[in-house]
Amino acid sequence: MTPNCFLCTVTGMEQLQDLDILRFYRDEIKHEFNLLAMRSTILVTCQSFLVVPLAILQTAQNYTAAVFYIYLVAALGLFTALILLGPLHATHQTINKWLGKQRHLFKQKEALNVLALDRDFIPGAAEDANKDRVHKRSLAFSIFGPWAFIIFWIIIVFWSTVRLVWP
Repeated sequence: MTPNCFLCTVTGMEQLQDLDILRFYRDEIKHEFNLLAMRSTILVTCQSFLVVPLAILQTAQNYTAAVFYIYLVAALGLFTALILLGPLHATHQTINKWLGKQRHLFKQKEALNVLALDRDFIPGAAEDANKDRVHKRSLAFSIFGPWAFIIFWIIIVFWSTVRLVWP
């Protein structure tokens, strides 16, 4: 409780300050989820722009001449997915950090529990957000999406090489 808070000292309530802290945590979580959505959109957009030239190159009349460009497109796709792995992982860590702080606040201030979800009371979820299966499933695309694209581009390089060697 801050000494300058007249309402807090008169009413003896710390909930006003606790509610502000909770609001701050939720705003930070919301901000990080927006960043995660933007980064996931960037990943899908970049990859979709690369799949189109790949499909066109796969149908080229002179396949041996097109293979260099297929490798180039695959390298760009692979590079894009690898570049976005770091920011996506950082966003997951930040979301988990703020969720942990929010869940600790719910443990400390029982008056705020009416604003909590059932998931906020999963044993150990405050320390490890991965124990919350619903939360983990909500992040599944942003966790596995880049890896799916990485695997896709590796398969494309392999397939293009096989197609070049065995016409």
